[in-house]
Amino acid sequence: MTSSSRARAALGAATVSLSLSLLAVAVPGAAHAQQGSDEPRLIAFAGGESPGVSVQSRADAKKLHGTGRAFKRFIGTAAKDLVEASSCGDEGYVGITVDVMRTDGYAAGGVNDCGGYAALWAVVDGAWKQIAGTQEAWDCRILRRHDVPSDVAGDTCYAYHGDHQQHHYHQD
Repeated sequence: MTSSSRARAALGAATVSLSLSLLAVAVPGAAHAQQGSDEPRLIAFAGGESPGVSVQSRADAKKLHGTGRAFKRFIGTAAKDLVEASSCGDEGYVGITVDVMRTDGYAAGGVNDCGGYAALWAVVDGAWKQIAGTQEAWDCRILRRHDVPSDVAGDTCYAYHGDHQQHHYHQD
C-alpha cells in the first residue's frame, strides 16, 4: 500500500469515525416529535448497522426518506456535481453520506472524494448550503452563528479563532 493510499484510508476512517461519533451523541438526546407538530424532528440515517444514506446522484437522494424536497434536491445536486468533477477513479467512494437531518433545517454527514470530511448543512437565507466542513472538531463560532442544534453537531466544539481549546457546546 502506498503512503498516498494509507493516507486516504486513514482519512476515510477518520471521516466515518467522526460521523459515527456525532450520531452517537445525536441519537440518545433526540426529541422525536409527532408528525404534524411544530417541534423539529430528528431523522437519523446512520447508526447500528447503517453507515448513513449514500448519495452519488439526484436519483439516490430519493432514499432520504422523511426529508423535504429542497434537501433532497440540494444533496442530490451536490453529489452529482462532486461525482462529475472527481478525478478519483476507482480509488475510493465518491459521493455524499447523510447521517442525520433535522426538519427545522440542519443536517450532518460526510463529503467523500479521494478522502473526505465531515460536513454540516443548514438552511441559510431560505436555501440549503454547506456551513462547515472539517476533519477535526466543529468550529464553535460557526455552530453559534448558525444556532446548530446539539443533536446534529454534538456537544463539543473547538475555538479555532479564540483560546484554541475544546469547549462544551449545547443548543436545543
